[in-house]
Amino acid sequence: MDSEAIQFEELIQGLIDNAFGCCNDFLSPETVVGLRNNLHRLSEAGKLKESGIGNQSKFQFNSHIRGDKINWIEAISQDPFEMLYLAKVSKFISHLNKTCYTSIASFESHYASYEKGSMYKRHVDQFKSEQGRKFSIVLYLNDDWKSEDGGALSLHPRDQEVVHITPIGGRMVFFRSDEMSHEVNASPTRDRSSIAGWMKN
Repeated sequence: MDSEAIQFEELIQGLIDNAFGCCNDFLSPETVVGLRNNLHRLSEAGKLKESGIGNQSKFQFNSHIRGDKINWIEAISQDPFEMLYLAKVSKFISHLNKTCYTSIASFESHYASYEKGSMYKRHVDQFKSEQGRKFSIVLYLNDDWKSEDGGALSLHPRDQEVVHITPIGGRMVFFRSDEMSHEVNASPTRDRSSIAGWMKN
């Protein structure tokens, strides 16, 4: 089994055993730096947009519930680092479909920037009126993150203790969109960078 397949199996086995998978160094450090620099350039150019809550019929902005700013990643990107990210996720989806019969047909993702003190309150990623999202992934882009920086992702698996995941650069988290309740905690010390994505059928 090659190194990519080992990573994919680590994420899948974590989902089976603990309701979530977590894999460090999902992408090379160089790719993580490239993606982080992309996000910084988008921010400096004013191309990050305030995110909202709810689907199209009930969409609203509320920074007391959700405080990140986002920019969607094109499915066919010409950026070399986005191409590496999308290719790796595509391989993961193919592995899922082949080994777990998941029938994932599409994927969407966006950069997410949480300024110091901003958060996203507890929620699930699946809208009741729209059932397309099956799995959520989060890839962290942060440099030299310390535990005292806070900003953890808190997962609330059913009938289990809350799990707090530190947003270390290169770490990938994987869980079911319609089942895993989760929240993004604020960092009191610094901004927080990631890519959030959803696999859809």
